[in-house]
Amino acid sequence: MFRKKWAETGRIQTRRSTIVALLGLILLSAGCGNPPKTGSGAIPLKGLVPPITFGDKFYDVAAPDKDHVWVVGYFGAIAHSPDSGKTWSRQQAGTVQALTGVSFVNNKEGWVVGDQGTILHTKDGGAHWERQKSPVADQKLLKIQFLNNREGFCVGTFGTILHTNDGGKIWERLPFKDDVILNDLVFLNPREGWISGEFETILHTIDGGKTFQKQRGDQLGKLFGIAFKDSQRGAAVGTAGKILVTSDGGRTWKEIRSNTEDTLLKIRFFDSRLLAVGLRGIAVHSSDNGQTWSLLSIPRHYSWLSGITFTNGTGFLAGNEGKILASNDAGKSWTRLGLPPFMGGEGKE
Repeated sequence: MFRKKWAETGRIQTRRSTIVALLGLILLSAGCGNPPKTGSGAIPLKGLVPPITFGDKFYDVAAPDKDHVWVVGYFGAIAHSPDSGKTWSRQQAGTVQALTGVSFVNNKEGWVVGDQGTILHTKDGGAHWERQKSPVADQKLLKIQFLNNREGFCVGTFGTILHTNDGGKIWERLPFKDDVILNDLVFLNPREGWISGEFETILHTIDGGKTFQKQRGDQLGKLFGIAFKDSQRGAAVGTAGKILVTSDGGRTWKEIRSNTEDTLLKIRFFDSRLLAVGLRGIAVHSSDNGQTWSLLSIPRHYSWLSGITFTNGTGFLAGNEGKILASNDAGKSWTRLGLPPFMGGEGKE
């Protein structure tokens, strides 16, 4: 347990290293049900054990195209759909660690990260997963992004930033020494990217991570999600509904009213819009690059959402209680996927 004393307030913040930072204070206490069964190999949707259960906690989602979707989560959960979510199978991860980040560059090759420095890699769409050597086996890796089948970055606890340029055969820790939890990242290309984390930290690099400039930090709040549309327009979200936007590449950040006080966990650009999701099923969206926001209703969903991805206009969300949702109308309406009908999974949201 670590403590930081803030001179300007005299308050002490307590750091709990056992909390998965991606979800702040909500992860293992949210939802209900037993840990999901990993099974042996893929389990068909209509099998005796459903691949998605009410007890699943999904932390991230990836869709390299409109057909293939992967979700990852608690207790080594990896589930895959080859048909836009109509059917699902559970893939054998070979670990019971919580898996918190996933990135696929096509419908065959992808990577997953999680607790205890876990890094997994597949070249066959998840039929087989192999463990890659991690230089931070004592840290939680929270988010990963691959730009192609060689260049990738991931972030985690205690200021961990990892980089590979050979598809993960060798991962190196980049030179950032601050003791902060880094929750999300977005790279536009192998050289320029941004990272968000606790104490409202925002880091920027233009040299592939050799150096980082701190654009924001030393605040009491946390930033969980960050997104950039291009080298100038970006947004970040965090505790108590905080939304920050920039139109100058992060040189300045402006706080925007979000219409919610619920913590926002992830944000993504799609087309000309922004979507952010968080606790209690909250979803807010903007059609003017983050200058104004309105609530987006997702009926019958009251637990956290922490994963967003959009590919060619098709979007997917993932979160607690085995929730996976899909939209093919630019996020205006959502259909619940994943759970078989007897688990309450059918119906339009």
